[in-house]
Amino acid sequence: MKFQLTAVGLACATLLAGCGGGGGDKGADGGLAQSIAFPFPGGATVGAPATVATIELKATASSGGPVTYVSNTPGTCSVSGATLSLLKAGECSVNANQAGGDGFAPASARQLFVIPKRPALITFRNPGVQPLDAAPLPLVASAAEALPVTFSTSTPDVCSVSGSTLQKRANGLCVVSATAGGNDIYLTAKVDKTIPIGDAVLPPLNFASGYKANDVGRTTENGKIEWYSSDPTKTTVAADGSTFALAMDKQSDAPNFGGYYGLTVYAAGLQELVKGGETGGAVIDGQQAMKFNLMMNPEMVAANKTRLRVWLYLGHNANNDCNVRLEKFITPVFSTSVQGVQQQTIDLKSFTVERSCGLDVVDAATELQDHAISKIEFNVPDINNQVPNAGTSIYSTSVTMGSISFQ
Repeated sequence: MKFQLTAVGLACATLLAGCGGGGGDKGADGGLAQSIAFPFPGGATVGAPATVATIELKATASSGGPVTYVSNTPGTCSVSGATLSLLKAGECSVNANQAGGDGFAPASARQLFVIPKRPALITFRNPGVQPLDAAPLPLVASAAEALPVTFSTSTPDVCSVSGSTLQKRANGLCVVSATAGGNDIYLTAKVDKTIPIGDAVLPPLNFASGYKANDVGRTTENGKIEWYSSDPTKTTVAADGSTFALAMDKQSDAPNFGGYYGLTVYAAGLQELVKGGETGGAVIDGQQAMKFNLMMNPEMVAANKTRLRVWLYLGHNANNDCNVRLEKFITPVFSTSVQGVQQQTIDLKSFTVERSCGLDVVDAATELQDHAISKIEFNVPDINNQVPNAGTSIYSTSVTMGSISFQ
C-alpha cells in the first residue's frame, strides 16, 4: 500500500560558523560561508510502514565538500549514509551537514516533514438475516497488514459480543462494529454492520425516492439522470416527482427500425463516476433485494417486449477507468388490475458479474458487500416493432420509472 508524504515546514536554513577572513586553513574559524541545497525528500509516493520505506537523500554543498546526514527524530525516521528510513507515522526531521574546511565554514540545512498515518482498511461482510436461537454466530473480519480486529455491539439488548462470537438475544436489529488500527502507523477505522435477528426487517435504503419536476435530469436526492436511445427521446417527470418517463416512437417503415435505449440513475449526490478511484453511493449492508416501481406502455406488453436488463455499476474502479458492473435480466410482472407503476423485486443474490475490468472478482455478492452501488442502468434490449399505437403506424416503446430502493 502507498501513502503521500506531507510537508509541514521546509527549512533549508544555512547555518554559518562565522564571518570574516578566508584564511584558507582546513577547518579554520572564519572560513568562507557556504550553503547547502537540500531538496525536500517528500512529495513522491513511497511505501509506508510497517514495511520500512526508504528515501535517498540528495543534498549538495556549494563548497563541493561531502555532506553527511543525521536524523533529529530517530524514533520516527533513521538515517544510514544517505538512506532515510521511515519507521512510523509522525514528524521526521533530518539535518544535512557539511563539516567545512579548505577555507569554508561548516554549514547545515534541515528538512522537516510529516509521515501521515495510513487508513486501516477493514473487510467485514454482513452475515445476513439470522434466526433467533441459541446458536452462536462467528464474526469474521480482516484488516490490511494483518492488523488485529476487535468486535463490539451498540445494541446489547438484541445481541452480545464476546471476542469474535455473537450471541442472539432478542428480535431486532443487531449493530456490530469491527475496529482496527489506532496505533503508531494506522488510523483507527470502524465498520458497522446491521444484522436482522428473528423477525426484524431492515428499513429501506433509498437510492432514488423520486425525481425533480423542475430540474429534469436529477433525482430527489440530487443524483444525475441520463437517458439515451437510437431516436430522439421524450421525457416527462410527474408533477409530484414520483415518476420519470422515457419514450421513443418510430414509424414502421423508418430505416433501421428498432434500436436500443435506456435510463441511468446515479446514487444520491453523484454526477459521475470517480476516475482512478473509488466512487461512493448506496452501501449495501444486510439488504437482500432491489425494489423499484416500473410501468411499460401497453403496446410493449402486447408485443411481448418487456424484457429488462438491469446493470449495477459499483464504485470499484480499475483498468482504464473501468467500473465493475453486475447484471440481471428480468421480465417484469404487471397486474392488469393495477394502474400506473408497479413494484418489481430482484434478489440481490441473483445478480452476476457482467464486467470485471480485468480484476480477479470472486462473485457479485462479495462485490456488493465491499463496494458501493454508484449508478443503476435500466435498458430495454428488445424494442417494440410489432404492435403499433392504436390507430397509428407508430410503434411505441416507453418506460416509466418510480422509486428505487434496497431492502
